[in-house]
Amino acid sequence: MKLFALCFCLAGSLLIHAENINIESNKALYFIDGDSINLRMRIAGIDTPEINQKCRKSRLEIIDCGILSKIYLKELMEKMPGELVISVVGTDHYGRLLVKVLKGGVNIGEMLVKKGMAFSYKDNYILEENKAKQEGVGFWSFYEPPIEPYKWRKSNK
Repeated sequence: MKLFALCFCLAGSLLIHAENINIESNKALYFIDGDSINLRMRIAGIDTPEINQKCRKSRLEIIDCGILSKIYLKELMEKMPGELVISVVGTDHYGRLLVKVLKGGVNIGEMLVKKGMAFSYKDNYILEENKAKQEGVGFWSFYEPPIEPYKWRKSNK
């Protein structure tokens, strides 16, 4: 009986935190199969190199900085302890949900910029980006860091 009561309390606490997400467009949806839907989300306030966007880690080593950034985000989310909180803050021009992501109370977008693994989108985290550049962390320690993703996208349409 005690186990049932504990399970009931845990289930109830999960339901209390659930909220509706209102989506204005189906563009934010990604259909996997007949009973599985993912949401297309973009972390607000940052921009990372695109997949296939190359940068030069050392004089002789060219790497895919988009893949590097993706791996860093995945590992950060898997290893960082604490509750994951995703708040919808809007939609972008591609119809994706713009979200603020907190893990264990840490702002993931801000963390990516501080660690030199993302650019500030506009001036959202410009102080953090400048500090990362000064300290030479992440991409800023490379022989040739990636160019801003929006410039890369413009020249690689």
